[in-house]
Amino acid sequence: MNFLQDNCKSSVMTADVINTCQPFTCGNDDMDDFFKHDVLDYAQYHMGKSYCFRLANQPEKIVCAFTVSTDSIRISTMPRSRRDKMWSITHHQKRLRRYPGILIGRLAVAKEFAGKGIGSELLYIIKQMFLDPNLRAGCRFLIVDAKNEPEVIPFYEKNGFKILIPSELQEDMYIDPPKNDEERQEREQHPRALQTRLMYYDLLDTKQQ
Repeated sequence: MNFLQDNCKSSVMTADVINTCQPFTCGNDDMDDFFKHDVLDYAQYHMGKSYCFRLANQPEKIVCAFTVSTDSIRISTMPRSRRDKMWSITHHQKRLRRYPGILIGRLAVAKEFAGKGIGSELLYIIKQMFLDPNLRAGCRFLIVDAKNEPEVIPFYEKNGFKILIPSELQEDMYIDPPKNDEERQEREQHPRALQTRLMYYDLLDTKQQ
């Protein structure tokens, strides 16, 4: 499906774009609020850059939007089995503590365009953005902190993303290391439910297709 490529044009989400477009509504209040109120602050303070696709024949209508920023995957402090797995697919000559990536901080499709495969097409376009040979910095992975919900995780998996650390308990320890043995034991006995799951996409998978 090439709906975005055939029917839309991409734009950086500037004040002019936001002010001339209809309010963006994806059905998630937090996401809608971000693209309405916070997106310009993120850009001003270099915390993230946001883009949107608008209908070519109705440029006031935003079809989808996303935000990206620099990030990395911290490998050295993973559980050993996952650390060895990640090292096995990265740079064998020199094992680094971190590997460069791009965080897809926000990604949303307008409600009226939902269910048309646009989210998957948008992820494909983002993959191509960061495979550009003219990119001025190294980027090995795309990273998402996906909501731990039944419809969200499978969407990213369908598009080639993998959960970084399969065990939720180990992921919790990785994200928020316990301060001492007592806290570790408490969390092992009473695991916390994760609201999000770290997922990654290896850009070399696209290059090798």
